[in-house]
Amino acid sequence: MKIATKALLTLLIVSALAMASGNVALASTDSSVRRSNKLERLQRHHDRKLELRASILGITPEQLKQELKDSSFEKVLKKHGFKDKAAFEVALNGKVKDELKRRGWSENKLNKLLQKRADRLQSKSS
Repeated sequence: MKIATKALLTLLIVSALAMASGNVALASTDSSVRRSNKLERLQRHHDRKLELRASILGITPEQLKQELKDSSFEKVLKKHGFKDKAAFEVALNGKVKDELKRRGWSENKLNKLLQKRADRLQSKSS
């Protein structure tokens, strides 16, 4: 995978925050919707070649690109066995964590990073 480590960290943080806010598909608060939209924007920006999303679906980036021309991302997810977008985001979070561990990040270091970011966001909202 050719996605930069810093981009993977950003995807991990935003996906973890989106999952922590509850089911993204049923989110009704503005902050939950914004986090979900931010995650989608980050995916489009950092995964322009569709490598990450295609690997989670178990297909090639070219196949995913063709399927996205024909139908929406939600329909593609269902076709490949995901119940909804929230289930895909859980898989995305796991895939990103695995890739970061492969690059030398420990579970402890990742948890510290996530906790630090969550604390910073809580202090901003207070």
